Amino acid sequence: MQRIFLVFMVCLTVTGANARAAGMTQGKFSSLSYERLQQLPPAIHKAFEAAQRLCTDDAINVRTGYLRYIIGPRGEEFIAIHFDQFRCSNSQALCSPKGCLHRVFISRAGALREVWRGNVFEIDMSIDSGVPSIDVNCSRDGLFCRHKMQWDGKRFR
Repeated sequence: MQRIFLVFMVCLTVTGANARAAGMTQGKFSSLSYERLQQLPPAIHKAFEAAQRLCTDDAINVRTGYLRYIIGPRGEEFIAIHFDQFRCSNSQALCSPKGCLHRVFISRAGALREVWRGNVFEIDMSIDSGVPSIDVNCSRDGLFCRHKMQWDGKRFR
């Protein structure tokens, strides 16, 4: 199931890149179809539906980059949801002055669980010296705030 999910995400990424190359505006929102939503792992699917309810929207509309992933050195898959890439009628539901909700999940042996969440301006996942990391941008009001958290095998610290 997880391999199907990865293939699906690669197809979405390639489709998005091709769409931009074909002249699609990068900042445009597009509807996430019911069929695509059903292809996502249950925890991701539930997170999207919860966001939709909070936003009080009829459909889930996203921009390119709403879902990103990396594969760790032991084969584990880290999946990040960037809620700043969701259209939300209730603007305070997913975002605040501290930033927008971001959630990170890990998939191991078919099991998916949340390992980090925060309201920040942006997160970037990477592998640094063989260790999965999250670079968190928590800047606000002109003040610079950035810190890196590394995976310790159970959580990001």
